[in-house]
Amino acid sequence: MLTGSTVLTIYGGKLVPNDVDVTPALSSGNLERLAAVLGDIKAVPAFVPTWSKGLSLEACKEWTPIPATEQNLDHLFVTRLGMVDVPPRLCGEYDQLIEQAVRIDIGGVPVMVCAVEEVLGRLRGRRRPKDVERAAVYEEVERSAVAGAAPTGVPWLLARLSEAAPA
Repeated sequence: MLTGSTVLTIYGGKLVPNDVDVTPALSSGNLERLAAVLGDIKAVPAFVPTWSKGLSLEACKEWTPIPATEQNLDHLFVTRLGMVDVPPRLCGEYDQLIEQAVRIDIGGVPVMVCAVEEVLGRLRGRRRPKDVERAAVYEEVERSAVAGAAPTGVPWLLARLSEAAPA
């Protein structure tokens, strides 16, 4: 399920996410499918030395998607398609998020997207530099969500992603 700033973009927020956040269902079968996809897109955990729970550079280089466990797949990944973050619990747990999620067609693919209110609620009061910079966008999306606006940002998101896609 898509979570994070990509959801805000889907709901009309004019921002280009740094990564795509995916919160997976934690069943063993689903984690195995996720591991297969991460292998297909040549995912490697991002080396971020400032992260206290991050992997060492060597561990990033040696990482494989097997075993397909929550702990092994809980990383920010560099992939051939761009950055993908797999936070199994940070953005909320799949089993809770699915209750309010909606299915949206993105480029011909049906995708589960968590409720925009969930994302906005988790961002409220955050003081990270990117959140401070995006505050006006968050407010705009929140006004639209309160008004019950449908997701309108998919075409804009697809255009931005195609511009940023690696050749």
